This record gives sequence, structure tokens and C-alpha cells, in this order.
Amino acid sequence: MAPRPAEARFLGGPESLYDMTLYVAGASRRSLRAVDNVREFCEQELAGRYNLQVVDLYRAADEARAAQIIAAPTLLRRAPGPLRRVIGDMSDRERLREAIKVL
Repeated sequence: MAPRPAEARFLGGPESLYDMTLYVAGASRRSLRAVDNVREFCEQELAGRYNLQVVDLYRAADEARAAQIIAAPTLLRRAPGPLRRVIGDMSDRERLREAIKVL
């Protein structure tokens, strides 16, 4: 599997309801798995209704610090408000669904 870019953006449709950022630590197996799991979840659960940005903590440390990221992987859902965080394993779909409150 080829490494993903350090900062990637996966866009849904023009009426995106969910604005999220996934913070990962480099191109480790765990980070790549988190990106794949979240992207697959978004495609299946939020098709056309999400904006997902992936940020590598090693390349964007200032952004991670500003967002108060203390562990990776961390998924931040900024919209719809209020802010929600999912930290750790991104493979449990029910946990993700509950944590980001899929409408």
C-alpha cells in the first residue's frame, strides 16, 4: 500500500454537513489504517455530506497544537457543532457513528 500524502482532503458534495479532521502520526500502519477506516466509514455513512481533512502531526505540529491534539489518531468533528473528538481505534463503526452523531 502506497503511503498517503501528509495532508489530504476528501470532499463530499457541495452540501457537506460534516466537517472533520483526522490527525495521524506519520505513515505508520496504524495511521494508514485509521485513514482507510475513517474514509470508508464516511463514504458509506455520510456519502456526499462530509469534508474530511487528514493531517500528519509530524508535518503540521503547530496545527495539532492549536487543535489541542494529544494522541494519534484523533478525529475531530467540527460541524455540525458542538466539537466532538474520537481518539484511538477507528475501526469500530458503531463507536464512530455514536461519537460523531451521524444524523
